[in-house]
Amino acid sequence: MKPTIAITMGDPSGIGPEVIAKGLLDKTLYTLCRPFVVGSFDQMKKAADLFAPELMLKPITALSEAQFTFGLLEVLDIDKDAGQSPLTYGLPHPAGASMALASIRLAATLALNRTVDAIATAPIHKAAMKGIGFPFPGHTEFFAEAAAEKTFGMMMFGAGLKIVLNSIHLSLREAIAQLNKQDIADKIRLTAAALKKDFGIEKPRIAVAGLNPHAGEEGLFGEEETREVLPAVALAKKEGIYASGPHPADTLFYQLRTGRFDAAVALYHDQALIPIKLLAFGKGVNITIGLSFIRSSVDHGTAFDIAGKGLADPGSLQEAVRVAAGMAHHRYPQLKNHAI
Repeated sequence: MKPTIAITMGDPSGIGPEVIAKGLLDKTLYTLCRPFVVGSFDQMKKAADLFAPELMLKPITALSEAQFTFGLLEVLDIDKDAGQSPLTYGLPHPAGASMALASIRLAATLALNRTVDAIATAPIHKAAMKGIGFPFPGHTEFFAEAAAEKTFGMMMFGAGLKIVLNSIHLSLREAIAQLNKQDIADKIRLTAAALKKDFGIEKPRIAVAGLNPHAGEEGLFGEEETREVLPAVALAKKEGIYASGPHPADTLFYQLRTGRFDAAVALYHDQALIPIKLLAFGKGVNITIGLSFIRSSVDHGTAFDIAGKGLADPGSLQEAVRVAAGMAHHRYPQLKNHAI
């Protein structure tokens, strides 16, 4: 049985609808899963007419109406009046943000009640979402609250790398100030659980990056490694997790890519994102770990500067769907085994 995957539309003034329409022109996705879109039918049709005119579109009100057939893009419609909304590609608007919010709310409900096996999300615009009262920094925190999860994490996936962020949307100054052994240990645990449950790795090997040059050089270049990272790694080891570190970040990601480790925990946002975007730009995937449901996402934003111009690359959206399908096969035994 193929997993059912809900793809959320994202902000309709950005490139989300375009990358979805283009992305679902890949027939192989339909051999892996049963994809459909949660969003505005009118906005998706506008994008498909412009960027994937060979697609047929069909609005649905329930999944029981869906055929999941290649060439037919089915949209679980969240806004019957969206065609009247004053939206322009490249310009944020409260109406577009409201559509994006309605899409992810409905997708979360479908995932929580197991109507779908996974969610893959197109990008939202954080400033526009804040403008309509969205109280979260991004998708990750929204889905964590929807699932009532206090401990969760962001895993970046691409080019053979799996990197979990110790802190997500914090300034570098704040990320360093808030660094603590308990959070690091939590991320090691989350990473180990995700690798077992969603990637089929029975005994995952997890490396933790150092914060400072040379991982602190025994305190010469900083004390965060000895004060926070080493105790976190020791705690994980006591719990039976194969963890190691701190490793100098300038060599860790090469070691990760060449197979010494199965995943790494990075201590701040750009420490994780730079290797992913260097090696897998346009193909990277953002995964939320620690949830009761599967959520993957593109690794890019709304790209208002190119929205509506036909220039958007659907590669990351396609990878997000593929990764979600692979994770679903590992997590749910009733689905035919399919490794990523």
